[in-house]
Amino acid sequence: MGYLKSLGTGFVWVCTFLAAVTFIPGLPPNVEFSAYSFKPPAAINEVMDDSLNNAEKLFEGAVKGPECFDVYNGNLYVSTHGGELSVVKNNKLQLVARFGKKCEGLWEEEKCGRPLGFKIDKHGIAYVVDAYYGIFRVNVHSGKYEKIVDTSVPFDGKIPLLPNSVDVAQNGDLYWTVSTTEYKLYDLLQALLSNPTGRLMRYNAATKTNEVLIEDLAFANGVKLSDDESFVLVAETQASRVVKYHLKGSKRGSSEIFLAGLPGVPDNLHSDGQGNFFVPLVVPADEQHPLLSQSLAPHPNLRKMIVRLLTLIELPLKFLDEVYPNYYAKRVIHWIGHGESTLFMFPKWATVLRVDASGKVLNVLQNTDEKISGISSALPLDNYLYLGSPWNDYLARVPLDKALPQFSRPAAVKKEETVVPKKVPTTTTTTKPVTTTPKPTTTTPRPTTTTPEPTTTTPKPTTTTSRPTTTTPRPTTTTPKPTTTTPKPKTTPKFVPKTPQSETVAPKPVTTAPKPAAAQPTPTTTVPPPVQQAQIPPAEQKPTGAARPQVEPKVSNNEQVKPVQKVSASANKPVKDEI
Repeated sequence: MGYLKSLGTGFVWVCTFLAAVTFIPGLPPNVEFSAYSFKPPAAINEVMDDSLNNAEKLFEGAVKGPECFDVYNGNLYVSTHGGELSVVKNNKLQLVARFGKKCEGLWEEEKCGRPLGFKIDKHGIAYVVDAYYGIFRVNVHSGKYEKIVDTSVPFDGKIPLLPNSVDVAQNGDLYWTVSTTEYKLYDLLQALLSNPTGRLMRYNAATKTNEVLIEDLAFANGVKLSDDESFVLVAETQASRVVKYHLKGSKRGSSEIFLAGLPGVPDNLHSDGQGNFFVPLVVPADEQHPLLSQSLAPHPNLRKMIVRLLTLIELPLKFLDEVYPNYYAKRVIHWIGHGESTLFMFPKWATVLRVDASGKVLNVLQNTDEKISGISSALPLDNYLYLGSPWNDYLARVPLDKALPQFSRPAAVKKEETVVPKKVPTTTTTTKPVTTTPKPTTTTPRPTTTTPEPTTTTPKPTTTTSRPTTTTPRPTTTTPKPTTTTPKPKTTPKFVPKTPQSETVAPKPVTTAPKPAAAQPTPTTTVPPPVQQAQIPPAEQKPTGAARPQVEPKVSNNEQVKPVQKVSASANKPVKDEI
């Protein structure tokens, strides 16, 4: 009985202390707590596979937290811990720029900086969002940078304490997110347990001013513009959903839910280059694996109690570090609030969704071998799908043919297009004339007069390059016709223009023309019907069928390039002036 009594007494004292922490006014942090709700995470009904199994790990142990990706000039750029923006070249990680100040370790994140999301425009200018210092504009060629958005300045009465991600419009405007206006990144747990204060912002490149587009987002994270820039997507990490903000059309200026009830919390958003989006879920969540921060959303008092407890534990350590800076106090502060201390609670698998512009889930990529986890970015490049993470010590990738067998890569199509026009002319023009010319040479000297005829008869049917040799007896009388048919070759380009290179091969038959030139003057009055009888070669249409692939130069690629050239012409001037 005495033991039970002591346990009961201790329980009463603990409850009294927690009640005091919760309800005593004025205790830090000085933020409000209220109930909010959202569609809870649910398991996806689509069939999930092991397409992310056996992922290859790059730079293992040499990198920390490859948070976000982008591609420029065919090279992969990565933002990492320590305030660094790097590029992968020749299988090596090369530093492009470093933000912040020199620090002793990752526990001094506030000092050395932490770049999260970034985007590189078509001129090689990277817009990097550092969680502690603001938004920088970086020349990836020289590494020089300047700050364009100071996050210590309030916007509409609130300071963007935790800027997160960014995307760049064609006119140079920036769409960027603020995860919370009440906490910095080293207090991530407190931010997730407090009321939503995230924002979607727009930076006007012309006026260099910022405006708020959406407020009270539940930890706004990744941001991505659609290909036509008619809308922008924002990932709400805490609410397991993605919000769509309309930039054009009748719904301009309004927002709506794009995806909801995701089986995890979304992070950075990337385009697949085909009008669709990759949505990685950095932490899994569903009915069987609920997140505490989401489960407590309708219970403000419980969230207030936990946040105040964490803050009260950190306060004396922060005071000690200010009076007597030491390694241990900084490590404990970092461990308590940063969130990495809770990673052991999460399932060890990775999930990446691929969705179209209407919000329909096209693919669900997962792994079953638990080799990788905590994926915050997914970006296709060449033959691989690269996978990043805010806390892993490696960069992962899987072959695209395995992850998305039906995924067609624009880069691969371009390579094929450059090869096709070279192969087609060599097979259609060089081989067929060679096979036809030897046959006339085996006959009487008349073949010398017939050799020009293939060149003369080809203009009309265009496919009768080989069979004219069967009409060798008549050509002697029809040789004058070439003189009359010479104007018609001008009309033959209607069939021959399938490749511009066919014009370069034409000179070869011309070289044989000088020989018949001497024999042609006599039969100038010959009868034209034989030429009309050259209708025998309909079977000769095979060569034209072989030449059809020459039309394959796909104009779609040129169409994609034209708008980019127009934009770059207008956007290039300010960049050169400023950097």
